[in-house]
Amino acid sequence: MSPLRLLLTGLLTTATLQAAPLPESQKIDQLLSAGWDKAGLKPNAPATDEVLVRRFYLDIAGRIPTLDEAQAYITSKDSQKRAKLIDTLLASDGYTSHMFNYWADVLRLTDNVKGRITAEAYEEWLKQQVKANVPYDQFVKNLLTTDGGVWDSGSIGFWQRDENKLDHLAYTVQVFLGTSIVCAQCHNHPFDKWSQMDYYHMAAFTYGMDTKSRGVDLNPKRQAMDKKAIQALSRPEQKAYRAKMLAERKAEESKISKEDMAQVKRAMQDVMKPLRYTSAEWQEGKLPSLPSDYKYPDAKPGEKVESKTIFGKDAVIKPGETRLNAFADWMTSPENPRFTTVIANRMWKKAFGVGLIEPVDEITDSTIASNPALMDYLGQLMIEKQYSLKSFLRVLYNTDTYQRAATTQEVPLGESYHFTGPILRRMSAEQIWDSFVTLSKGNIDDSVDDENARLHQYLGDLSTFLGTIKSKGPEGLVQIAKEGRSHLDANQKQIEEKKAKLEADKAKGIDTTAAAKALAREANNLRKSAEKDILIALLGKDRADDLRQGYRPDKPAQQKRPQIDRKTLESMTKEQRKEFMLAYQRNSRGKDGMGLTSRASEQPSPARPGTFLRTFGQSDRELIQNASDDASVPQALTLLNGPAAEVINNPASKLNQAIAQAGTPAQKITTLYHALLSRAPTTGEQAILDGVIKERGDKAVADVTHALITGSQFLFVQ
Repeated sequence: MSPLRLLLTGLLTTATLQAAPLPESQKIDQLLSAGWDKAGLKPNAPATDEVLVRRFYLDIAGRIPTLDEAQAYITSKDSQKRAKLIDTLLASDGYTSHMFNYWADVLRLTDNVKGRITAEAYEEWLKQQVKANVPYDQFVKNLLTTDGGVWDSGSIGFWQRDENKLDHLAYTVQVFLGTSIVCAQCHNHPFDKWSQMDYYHMAAFTYGMDTKSRGVDLNPKRQAMDKKAIQALSRPEQKAYRAKMLAERKAEESKISKEDMAQVKRAMQDVMKPLRYTSAEWQEGKLPSLPSDYKYPDAKPGEKVESKTIFGKDAVIKPGETRLNAFADWMTSPENPRFTTVIANRMWKKAFGVGLIEPVDEITDSTIASNPALMDYLGQLMIEKQYSLKSFLRVLYNTDTYQRAATTQEVPLGESYHFTGPILRRMSAEQIWDSFVTLSKGNIDDSVDDENARLHQYLGDLSTFLGTIKSKGPEGLVQIAKEGRSHLDANQKQIEEKKAKLEADKAKGIDTTAAAKALAREANNLRKSAEKDILIALLGKDRADDLRQGYRPDKPAQQKRPQIDRKTLESMTKEQRKEFMLAYQRNSRGKDGMGLTSRASEQPSPARPGTFLRTFGQSDRELIQNASDDASVPQALTLLNGPAAEVINNPASKLNQAIAQAGTPAQKITTLYHALLSRAPTTGEQAILDGVIKERGDKAVADVTHALITGSQFLFVQ
């Protein structure tokens, strides 16, 4: 090739790629290029607009683009359209939904727990943190140092996730510091330097978080005895002091009868039940003890262990600061290299499909990144961007390397990948689901929950209830109970009179079975009425009723009529309209059904076993990032009979409406390609398709639809 043609080829390649608009993106490309030269490799070819628009939407918004979105991008002549689309998608609710799915997997977020109220508040809190682009270091601090009730912040769900705080420490270190120390909980780590004592030193930082949520103490407060004052007294004086304190305590307790307090507790029991798993309270002096089978010579079983970091600088506890605050400051400090390296590596893997360090959460002192210079730069970049994940990802997506064709060869186990382009990946379960939602409903990104109004109303009532209880105190509550005693006594007198009459009738041989049951129901209702009066006196009727009934999530709104244009509906035969209504009903089953009514982030978290998301490998949230992209026979059957069938068969789906507007079978199939793959058929594909159309006629459209929707080109991020 002549020098002139070489120069022209280079210029054309540069024009196709578009120069990276960000200097940080160019710096990353330079560091990668140095790695290619060293390894004797060439970068992948530039990706086409058709490939890139689909990749941008899937990687950033978690779904394929709609027909209109793809065409608008592909036909645009704006030289900055790539950078502009990246910015648009990073600012979208689709990004919030997609990134929520990512962090729900990392944090093992699940609402299949006893504390459903806290779980739902935690989900909403996480979405709000993502949407607000809270800096990652602050996000982690918010999680670690949260305190109070769920009505204060849903972030307490982080601590409620694991009742065993020793287990919680292992997950915390693995997620945020990329270090697996779980083996050291029971014995010295067999493959790393961590000892069991190291584990307990770290656990001492977080062990004081109490999540038992005992509710409200309705007993009179007892004045604590001053131990130092007692020690300064003589023995006779100590005896007299204790006797005095005991007498005062008994006098205080005598003000409240057990009967009155029992009535108060009965009135509160319906409201108290949900209070478990709804708060987290830090106890500064609480330290872990070594297990009874501790076998190492540096300490004895049962000894308390003080807090101490296992690498890096010590966590300094400042005056007035808790151990937990010191731990959070130490963990999220830019001077803690593992914290920054781990999140930079996680985001790199999210964009390119594989990390510079693999596995991302098993870093050791001997770990070396596949491109050390690039890993160092990414750490610096994360700090420069002040831990803004959107700003960091914006740089990655704007690199020339990300915008090249995907590498289709699998990286051999144990070998380094030199990032000549992103790795070809199968969509996650959530991306597949959300893409089917897009084919059915179009862009519904803005339907992602921003605030659960019903939940906040209930939490507000619960907070008011607890505040009122605290301000009244046991004495105030009993006084309210006494005020209602006359009403209760009057009711009880009526019950006793009726009971006596029943006994007299029974003695005469009259059958009183039905009357006795009715009287028992009446007595129970009168008792509940009196107890309800206590709550009404405290909170007012509306709040009292809401709290007694408990939290009831709002059901997702259902569309009242099919979303299909009148002309299409009128063009159907009677049988087609019947099939349409059946398909519409299947498509409107709401949360936890197979109906394509909402994005994956709005479904139960995780989805129930046997549903689409779990069939396609959504994590069960028992382990960190436990999702799977392995193919299976049930997945193929689900594609043929589940949401894919609804998209194909339902005339109201956006895909079918677009196909209906096309003319010939060839035009319909071209529309299919654009909707599913964001491109037209290639010359080779068109030749095959022409043969299928010639042989099958109109039936070719359904054949090609099934072939595409179950094929690798649709299911993979190219």
